[in-house]
Amino acid sequence: MYKKIIWLIIILLILALAGYLKFLYPGSQLQLKKEFRYVNAMPVEHFYNAYEKSCGILYKRAIAGGEVKGKSYDDVLKCFQRSFERCESKNIFLVEDETELSDKKITYSLIKVIKKNDQNECIIQNFFEEQDLLLPEDVQPISFVNTCTVLKSGFDAAFSCEPLYIMEERAKRVEMKNQL
Repeated sequence: MYKKIIWLIIILLILALAGYLKFLYPGSQLQLKKEFRYVNAMPVEHFYNAYEKSCGILYKRAIAGGEVKGKSYDDVLKCFQRSFERCESKNIFLVEDETELSDKKITYSLIKVIKKNDQNECIIQNFFEEQDLLLPEDVQPISFVNTCTVLKSGFDAAFSCEPLYIMEERAKRVEMKNQL
């Protein structure tokens, strides 16, 4: 009798684990954190070494005919918008994967809410890196670290605090791609 109960419990645990791995794990925060753990990019390193609380990873992959988002995409975005409105020290890690499109680029951005300034505006800091896979390997990715008080909405938050010279650098890279 006890052996049957033990075997039933073991079978139920195996089924529960298989169900979790099949339906809940893909796209979850746990899976995303493990997936980006060893990516060689400045924002990724800062995300894993950050001391403040994190709202999580905001992940979006563009595919032909649509896009795939991480499971808790909306919750992560709401958490960060709330922390920005309250000026609570938190961060968010944004990943936009366009490797399946013709652009073939990946954007990583770590945005931190720092504190309020003298004018009672919330200061954010953005660690940004955009890797273009169509360019030769010797071409450095577009990257910057900058602070500002304006947070763009939605996934465009990755481009918050973008300096002017980055726009000029993107124009140069478009020309470089056209020449290849």
